[in-house]
Amino acid sequence: MSAPFDLLTDALPALRERLDRLRALHDPAALWPLLERLLLAHAPSGGANLPGAIGDEIGALAGSLGLGERFLPQIGATGNAALALGADKDQADVVVAAHMDRPSFRVRSVEHGTLYPICADRFPAGEYRVAAKALRFEDGRLTVGARGEIISIKGGDQPALRFEAEQGALAWQDTVVMDPPPTFRDGTVTGTGLDNSLGVLTALLAAAALASLEDALRQQDRRCLIVFTDQEEGPPEGFFGHGAARLTHALPSPTCGAVIVDAHTAGPGLEPQPGVGASHSTASNWGRGSIVPPHYHALALDLAAGVNNARPGTVQMNTGYLSRSDDMILGRWARILALTGPPMTDPHTGHESARLSDVQAGAWWLACFLAAALDLVPALRERYALGR
Repeated sequence: MSAPFDLLTDALPALRERLDRLRALHDPAALWPLLERLLLAHAPSGGANLPGAIGDEIGALAGSLGLGERFLPQIGATGNAALALGADKDQADVVVAAHMDRPSFRVRSVEHGTLYPICADRFPAGEYRVAAKALRFEDGRLTVGARGEIISIKGGDQPALRFEAEQGALAWQDTVVMDPPPTFRDGTVTGTGLDNSLGVLTALLAAAALASLEDALRQQDRRCLIVFTDQEEGPPEGFFGHGAARLTHALPSPTCGAVIVDAHTAGPGLEPQPGVGASHSTASNWGRGSIVPPHYHALALDLAAGVNNARPGTVQMNTGYLSRSDDMILGRWARILALTGPPMTDPHTGHESARLSDVQAGAWWLACFLAAALDLVPALRERYALGR
């Protein structure tokens, strides 16, 4: 019995050829500037797709990857942007979600510079300082109103969260985000915004590879929609994933399901490890979030074996804890087929870290998994009951 990866590449040889030719998937010097652009972009939760924000950068990068005609700057008033591949029809077969916003803070008191988080606050205990910028909408676009530091104090008698301006002045309407300069050294990227610029870039590169299958997608009436969502970040004890929630009212549910591409937390005591490929999971929050159906779980396991044989270190199975993401919302609209993304350490801080090679591996893996999940290979459909 032929392995799923062999069936996939035999039926769709153009995909392997594109993966082998796409320079960013082989040359870190070509990949790093793409990620750097995303990390430097403004990505406040609730305003990530405004003029001057990261949505513009995603559109520009899509154009540089030959996907300009497939880029949708907005999906109605959802606050989301997207890429569309394949058949021109209203209903997608697979929807991919990669959130583009990042941890954000709103102003509690201008006089005292105090803030409150509109995200999960993961600053470490004690005093923690990180470069930050205060963003506001002026003259038709998102701009920087002030630069300075976020100061977090946890523990003791006087916990605090505040912004101290060094340039400009804080205003009540500002959204404050972390802003340390990203660095790339010896294959490791450090900074902030890796959650979820890693997922955004992984999805963009996978789309560039999947574009090689446009003829097959159209012939088989298949459509893949890759959505860059806003407002995934939110307090975990409240509702989050607002951009994904709005998407479910703007589009019909996909015929097959949804795939979530988000950075996976790595480090001591956790399953995924940096530098050994993309992380792939089938349950979030120990099942308090989404769970992947058994047949798509089996497809991932079998496909991963072949992909790792052809390209060692492409994907690692994350059997441990995974935070909930847009899957929590989209799972009520469609089945979640996969939870995948590059591993990273120290999320929601100014010293997040990841290996650039894991983005390359993540794009490789995502392109292969999506090609299989889009039900383009009859032998895979029969073996894994795809679409059931």
